[in-house]
Amino acid sequence: MRRFVLKTYGKVIAWILTALGLYTSCDIISPAEYGTPTADFIVRGNVNDAHNMQPIEDMAVIRKSRTPPYGNDTVRTGADGNYELEFTEIASGPEDITVYTSDTGEGKYLSDTIRIKADELKQIKKRNKKWYNGKFEGKADFSLKRETGPAPGHDEE
Repeated sequence: MRRFVLKTYGKVIAWILTALGLYTSCDIISPAEYGTPTADFIVRGNVNDAHNMQPIEDMAVIRKSRTPPYGNDTVRTGADGNYELEFTEIASGPEDITVYTSDTGEGKYLSDTIRIKADELKQIKKRNKKWYNGKFEGKADFSLKRETGPAPGHDEE
């Protein structure tokens, strides 16, 4: 009986290790290979307080990738509330870009999302006759509303 249990236990462990090995060896996104069309993108904008129109410093602005979480990119606003995201994407031309804000600091502001449509992007560099499809630029300005109550974990003042 003991031999049977040990044999069965060994088989179960072998199957689990095999499954884990296969799972971790496969990429969700295959890497770009020769002959893959790419395009460069730049998204610029400003983040300000909707109430007083003052710039918001150190706000996270995140580009949402088509295949999250891989390719998501985060930048922070400067003292003037401005930000710039620059990235390369596997693309055959201009594509919709989704960016959103997240107040990871004090939690005073509500998050917001802006989708920049492909036809709103301005082409600033032409494509070549190979696999490069050009450089595109878009703009996304955020006016964030404040949270109505105190931020979680903070006392009311």
